[in-house]
Amino acid sequence: MSIIACVDLDYFYAQCEEILNPSIKDKPVVVCIYSGRGKEGGAVATANYIARKYGVKSGIPIKTAKNLLKDVEAYFIPANLDLYEKFSQEVMNIVKKYADVFEQVSVDEAYLDITKQSNSDYKKALEIMLRMKEEIFQKHKLTCTVGIGPSKVIAKIATDLKKPNGIEVITPEEIPLKVWPLSVDSLPGIGPRSKKRLENIGVKTIGDILNADFMKLVSIFGKKISTYFVLAAQGKETEQVKETYEVKQFSRMVTLKNNTLQFNEIKPYLEQLSKELSETLKSNNYFAKGISVMAVLDDLNIISKSKLADKPINSEKDIYKIAEPLLLDLIKRSPRMFRRLALRAYDLISYEGIESLERFV
Repeated sequence: MSIIACVDLDYFYAQCEEILNPSIKDKPVVVCIYSGRGKEGGAVATANYIARKYGVKSGIPIKTAKNLLKDVEAYFIPANLDLYEKFSQEVMNIVKKYADVFEQVSVDEAYLDITKQSNSDYKKALEIMLRMKEEIFQKHKLTCTVGIGPSKVIAKIATDLKKPNGIEVITPEEIPLKVWPLSVDSLPGIGPRSKKRLENIGVKTIGDILNADFMKLVSIFGKKISTYFVLAAQGKETEQVKETYEVKQFSRMVTLKNNTLQFNEIKPYLEQLSKELSETLKSNNYFAKGISVMAVLDDLNIISKSKLADKPINSEKDIYKIAEPLLLDLIKRSPRMFRRLALRAYDLISYEGIESLERFV
């Protein structure tokens, strides 16, 4: 029997900012992704729990967040993604030590298979994860929430039950008591639209899924998704924790001052992104074999084009040399003006400990 843990760093971006400036810890803290279009253009990336009490949440416009907090002392901080990535790497290096198998799914979340380390004992699994939480806090002053269960889905649900800075164990025997009474959208993968469609057939809780007419579910969601619903609700969903080894890509994005399709207006942004991407690759000891240019259009649709280099690259000049014709092609075939531009380096090769790069060329 597997024992899986989900580790979620609490309100991660905002917590990093609180560590850098402890004086703001007891105030609403809102980390923002600014669009460059006016002082309030952009969206909230995350907020601490004090700000959330006022209704601030990820994804809402910065202007809306400021209105919600207009009567209190609050801090609106531009996101420093490189800094958060550094914090994340340091913490995840600790988390890895406590796992049989480690899978990082985002900058602030990971799954651990701890079956062997715990000897399939939930009490021991709890002790292991408490030690991990303590080490993370002692070394980095960051808190995290941990959920433990027989599957990734149940571990994720357990995590969501005890945020922030909590730990929850849900054994297979406890699923009917702790999981089935929860709202159906507590099951990962069920969003507002799916919730409404389920409620239309009388499915309001996770437990209701198991009492629903399976063929009715299939008629609405298809067999694959319906089977997932049923197995996940039982704690029998079988997706394994998959080992993650290295960073797979780096990317940089910028919002254009004005929507445009003019190459001369977009070119300076591509040059700046090439410079930033080169600096990121070099500082992390990577070469890239592939470069991709992506544009977000004024209707928010996305177009992109990629190309593999003749040999691994990480210089600003080489990156731009590949990216420029990709950009020109996107401009030529784009049905609308560009709003944002992104540049991505993928198929990465670390040169730490490599005797000769020639073997990869």
